[in-house]
Order: sequence, then structure tokens, then C-alpha cells
Amino acid sequence: MGEDAETGDRARAWADIDLGALARNYRAIRARANQKRVIGVVKANAYGHGAVLVARALAAAGCDAFAVISVPEAAELRAAGIRQPLLVLGGVQSPDEADRALALDAEPVLSRAEAVAIFDAAAARAGRTARFQLELDTGMGRVGVLPAELDEFLARVAKAKRVRVSGVMSHLACADDAASAETARQRKLFGELVARVRAAGIAPEWTHMDNSAGIVRGVTPGCDAIRPGIALYGVDPTLEGGHALEPVMSLCARVVHAKSVGAGTPIGYAGAFRATEPTRILTLAIGYADGLPRAAGGKVAVGVSGRRAPLVGRVSCDLATVATPIDDRTAPGDVALVFGRRDGLDVPVEELARAVGTISYEVLVRVGPRVPRLAT
Repeated sequence: MGEDAETGDRARAWADIDLGALARNYRAIRARANQKRVIGVVKANAYGHGAVLVARALAAAGCDAFAVISVPEAAELRAAGIRQPLLVLGGVQSPDEADRALALDAEPVLSRAEAVAIFDAAAARAGRTARFQLELDTGMGRVGVLPAELDEFLARVAKAKRVRVSGVMSHLACADDAASAETARQRKLFGELVARVRAAGIAPEWTHMDNSAGIVRGVTPGCDAIRPGIALYGVDPTLEGGHALEPVMSLCARVVHAKSVGAGTPIGYAGAFRATEPTRILTLAIGYADGLPRAAGGKVAVGVSGRRAPLVGRVSCDLATVATPIDDRTAPGDVALVFGRRDGLDVPVEELARAVGTISYEVLVRVGPRVPRLAT
């Protein structure tokens, strides 16, 4: 896709979304999971990549279903024409949410008897039978039916008149740690709990617990689906490196000012950077309001004019500065690569995440709403 020169979507900062890479990652993940059904996780605006853009591309690639966190996220996809099954990981907490989920034909994930009652009442109001998926707590410890509570929960479900369990799921807590024995323990427990669900007369159409890191460790025996999230977007889910996935997002920013400064010249707030020799300073049209962490100044190198150059000084709300050699010819209107791939440069998002003490997930989801996502 060509650039819009100095105006339009590429005037300041933008994120190129490589839908070809997304489709290739999807196929690679599915192959690794022995072609099991895929529930593509597109919560949090598809981890910052653009939920509608991503869901449409994955649907075209054959993705079987999608997972979001909330009813409003489900509504966004339905309004965009997504017709695949939608799983609402955050469940429903009120009658209004339950009514909206039913209207969208979305399946909430439930693990509280109170939520089952709310959803059952909504189905009665709608005059239909509603489907939900049951979450089991096998060790994550946040939400889910505990093993000791399962029989009572299933008895409450059996008394409900308008709802049925369409799937059973859980979530791996330590799959990003190859040395942990917790993943094997959780998988074993999940199999035992699913057997108890089946013994209660429930035949789930979906069983799944493998997130991106879990898929790397091999698919849970007995599950018929996987639930990849961050791996779809080409990010290392294990924090170990060496993965063959392709980055989907490339975050870019326009150079809006360039000048030569002498040794000792302070740059930015509090003069946090001072040139130690004659230096070319490039100002980029991106800041922490766009998702570039304030703490990144002085810790990472971006891509400019085919090479890496350090980000210097404090990142401000709307601008950031880069230091290049005094003979650098980068000019206003040129493009800097914050992370991703462009013009033969590869700047992994993992580098930025490590530099500011977080994980790639957080960096991606914090790319701000004023940064357009553009399909490439």
C-alpha cells in the first residue's frame, strides 16, 4: 500500500497492519495444533491491532470463532458483519448485559451460579434457549468454578430452564515457563473435570484451555479447540525468543523537524539528554499519548534512514527525539520505525517492552486510538 505523502492517515503516527503475516501466523498456529478448531482472541481491540480489521482477515482465513472480553466488544464485531461464534470471556454481570449478549447471539463465559440465573432469565424474556460456556478454575485463581464447587454448579445449571452449556474451558497460568510443572498439572485436572461434566449428562461442543504459550507446549489432550491470542500477532508468547511468527504491527512516525546541534545542547524536558558532540536531532510525531512509553527515552533505538538510531531525552505527550550522526540526511517528512518491520529493518516490539520493564502485550494494547491502523 502506498503512502499518503505528508497528509492523511500517515501524516503523523500510524500502525501498518500486515494482514498477510496475520494469515500466515494463523495457519502456522493451526498446523502446530494438528488442525484443531481455532478461537481467535481479538479482545482489547485485537491486542491493539484493530478488532474489526483483524477479525475480518481471520474469518477470511478460516478462523472458527472469536473471543472478546465484553458485550460491547462483541457488538462491534457483529456490526462489522462478523458472523462466526463469539465467546464473551468476561461473561455477563447484569440483566441488561445478558439481554444484549442474547441479541448478538454471543456466548458468555460463566462461572457463578448468579450469572447463570441472570442469563437464564434473559433467555426466558427472549423466549429462546441460550448457550453459554463454563469456565473451570484449574489453577489461574482469578475466575472459574473450583473443583469442589463443580457438582453444585452443575446442579444449578440442571435446574435452569432456558440455558445450556455449549463449551467448557479453563486458562493456563504458567505456560510461558517451560520449567514449570503447573501446566501439566492443570491439563490433567481439566481432563478430570471435563469428565465430571460429561458424567452429569452435558455434552460440550467446545473444550479448550490452550492459550498462545500453551500451544507452544503442545495441545492439551482431549481438547478440540485452541484459543491463541498474542501469537496471532507475531509476538513471542513464551518470552524465550526463537519463534518463527511474523510481526503483524509496524508502528511508524513521521519526522516533523530536524536540526544540527552542538556539543552540550540540551534536548527536551529537563534537558535529560545533552549532546556530547555535534549531533543531528530528529523530532518524531509520536509520544506517550500515542502509546510510546515515556520511559523509553534513552533506552531504545528506532529505525531511521535504513539504520538504528537512539531515542534520546524524555518522550513527551506528542513528540519524541532521536539522535543521529551530524552528517545524517534524514529530513522532515521521512519515516521512523518505532517497532515492527520496514524497508529491510526489523525492530522487535519485544525490545521496547524489555527496555521499559513490561511485556509486549502491554506495549501493543497501549497504542493509542489516535493512531490509525492501516492494512498492508
